[in-house]
Amino acid sequence: MSILRSDIIFYGSASMPDDDTPTGIGGAIDTSIRIAFSDISSNGNFQVVSSAAGDTTQTVTAYGRDAPGNLINEGKVLTGLTPVAMTAETVWERLLKGTKSATTTGDVAIEAASSTRDNTAQGAADATTSESAYITLDVGASAVDDAYNGMVLRLDGGTGVGQIRYGIDYDGATKRLYVNRDWDTTPDATSEYIVSDGIVFEKSPNEVSEVRRPFYAALAENRDGSARTYYEKIFSENVHATLDLTNAVVGELADPTGNIDFDLESTLDGTDTNGVGNRQTHTGGYTFDSTSKDVANSQSHTSGAGQGIWLRLTLPAGEAAAKTSFTLQEEGTST
Repeated sequence: MSILRSDIIFYGSASMPDDDTPTGIGGAIDTSIRIAFSDISSNGNFQVVSSAAGDTTQTVTAYGRDAPGNLINEGKVLTGLTPVAMTAETVWERLLKGTKSATTTGDVAIEAASSTRDNTAQGAADATTSESAYITLDVGASAVDDAYNGMVLRLDGGTGVGQIRYGIDYDGATKRLYVNRDWDTTPDATSEYIVSDGIVFEKSPNEVSEVRRPFYAALAENRDGSARTYYEKIFSENVHATLDLTNAVVGELADPTGNIDFDLESTLDGTDTNGVGNRQTHTGGYTFDSTSKDVANSQSHTSGAGQGIWLRLTLPAGEAAAKTSFTLQEEGTST
């Protein structure tokens, strides 16, 4: 068996500020924070839902922007398998962060109230396959590769009802949507599904209590005519139980604005910060550019280890708001 795409997960760090007040940004990996690179749009409402009926006391809070670009947020208490819609903020232009107040029994999602695709599956992988878990969507699903990457997949009827996953890869020819982890109950041709923009707080391999976009609340500076620079630290972790990823390289998959570049820590499981007393707008002494970079440890990303990644966002003064996404990927070789 090889390391699969689902075995490389991007997590946050110990200090990821929402403004320029906290100091000592970065630090060790925090596997309760998962990084989302997808552009999460709605142009409507969002709702919260769990895969477990007993999750009825936890509050899930969504953070995003409305159509004029104002930061908005609202929290709702879960009611198990029944979705709960936001009521105070009902028109979301995009979702940027989500938090979960306490541990849950099931996987939890913040999903757009209006789905992208709602139909009955053709089936899923044989339970004995060595491939990543997937579901075969209906024949009318998109023929475009990656069309549902990063989206929430929720089974709302038939075999496996209630399960929540998120898409990590989509093959438009076969209609296979590969998901972030194996199924508890493998879907079949009776399984009804919903695919929506949103985020998932998964239970495994690490329980996630926060999902966030990099630099989600950053703003350009207008007062003195100078650019404003922000720094943030994330990690890519190899969560495979035994296998190392060799010849490992981290590179940009997408950066439409060209405003973000990055550098890697020189050792795995690094705990560097940007320095005592330094805020989000101060560098930690790294050298930033957009070229692909070799993972530490002679490019051997060992099982269970995290590669620290420093990001730099440069915003020219008064730059107009841009609805876009920055995406990193890690590639390598495994047996």
